[in-house]
Amino acid sequence: MNIIRLYSGLTLLLAMTVVPALAADAPLGLTPPPPAAMGDKAVLVVPHPDHNVLLRNRDALLVTNKRLVYDMWRTVMSGGQVEKMEEFFARDLLQHNPVIATGLNAYRNWLQSQLQHKNSVPSKIAEPLITMIAEGDKVALAFVTAYPEPDGSGDTYTSTHFYLYRIENNKIAEQWESVQVPDGLVPPLVENGGPLPVRGTQGRAQLAMLDSADRGLANNKRLVFDTWRHIPEGGREELADLYLDETYIQHNPNATTGRAGFKEYFAMRPDSSIEAELEDPIVAMVAEGDLVLQVLEEERSDPNKPGSIYKVAWFDLFRVANGRLIEHWDAAAKGELPAAMQQAR
Repeated sequence: MNIIRLYSGLTLLLAMTVVPALAADAPLGLTPPPPAAMGDKAVLVVPHPDHNVLLRNRDALLVTNKRLVYDMWRTVMSGGQVEKMEEFFARDLLQHNPVIATGLNAYRNWLQSQLQHKNSVPSKIAEPLITMIAEGDKVALAFVTAYPEPDGSGDTYTSTHFYLYRIENNKIAEQWESVQVPDGLVPPLVENGGPLPVRGTQGRAQLAMLDSADRGLANNKRLVFDTWRHIPEGGREELADLYLDETYIQHNPNATTGRAGFKEYFAMRPDSSIEAELEDPIVAMVAEGDLVLQVLEEERSDPNKPGSIYKVAWFDLFRVANGRLIEHWDAAAKGELPAAMQQAR
């Protein structure tokens, strides 16, 4: 079964992929057990087999926030009942999707043109949910996405699509999404009610975003932060031995799986100075259990305005084991590489 969603004028296939069989006593975590590695290719992205696991947390407030987002998704997105959006969203919703105007009314109007209304709400999210994590006032969702292979074969490959929500007064008050502006779709300007620019935190203030009352979560955030400033930003792929498990599972379709594949991928980036903070502003760092979601403010060329750029939210999700990064998801499509790496090819 496949479910088609239209995002920003692009048809993205949220693929209902097959979940690998599990041992009867295999404990389930916040992410699905990965399928077998595909040789030297990126590993297939698969959905989580049990959403009930994703709704748990020792913190009652985080459980409430998760349930709010989960029920919103199955009611509005899976069920198409956009008339119920006020139950879940603040009227002054802050929208950072780069092609949807800000505010609840604009989002409702857009969804009405995209979703099919169903008479009943499904008991669970119908789309292929990979994970759901929450920390503080943030809740994030990650879904399996399939794209057509660029070779025209008609086959597809998998990647990940992300949503990040900020909760305030038991309503969704702000939204970010891993989507970019497509050719031919020109969103309204901010001053005309258009989408709000993505804005992150720069400089020493980033370090406060690594804090947590849970030392384990703080350590995991710092691991991701240090990995990012040393390797993706600093180009020092030789330092991967300090941060990555040898069996690192890679879901980015442009890179090969394993720590060696990670090194090969970032070897395309020229070395640069290593800074104390990230060059890209940080929008959010959300950690729960063994997962850390890093959301950065990044620039993209505007396909409708040659020579112009706009800002997107770029999502990277990492799983940590024994003090090392062991699995990674992001929203990359095939051929989508950072500018510095494109120039190095």
